[in-house]
Amino acid sequence: MPELAKENSKAGLEAFIRYWYSAFSFATESGDLGPWSAVTDTSNAVAAAYQKAIERNYSQGRWMVGGQVTTPVIDVHWKAGSNVQEASVQVVQTETHYLNGDGSEGTNPTPESNIAEAVFVRFIDGSWRVTDNGIIVGQK
Repeated sequence: MPELAKENSKAGLEAFIRYWYSAFSFATESGDLGPWSAVTDTSNAVAAAYQKAIERNYSQGRWMVGGQVTTPVIDVHWKAGSNVQEASVQVVQTETHYLNGDGSEGTNPTPESNIAEAVFVRFIDGSWRVTDNGIIVGQK
């Protein structure tokens, strides 16, 4: 995690959100949820579902190929003096392939996506933690 991402500031939050999606991308590509779950409240429904899906897709010798996540646009909605912040994020994910332990194709690939997400974070005990996120619907 970059040092800036540990700062309770608008720039720090933007760096943290970029790191958080990078950690999720790493989990998707490797099955290692450690860095992502260390900065995520996995008790919320969305995070719990992400965690369960990655664990399932890396169980019994299975793995995934692709699924790299990038965040071309992060729009932080900074509220001065608040420990709770939010941002709108453009999230681009490459096509993901699912492979069985024997190398055969598993379920159908997930196509590339380009979506907008809302991310909610809290600065707790000197560090950021994502408390919720989800797709923004109804935007043009």
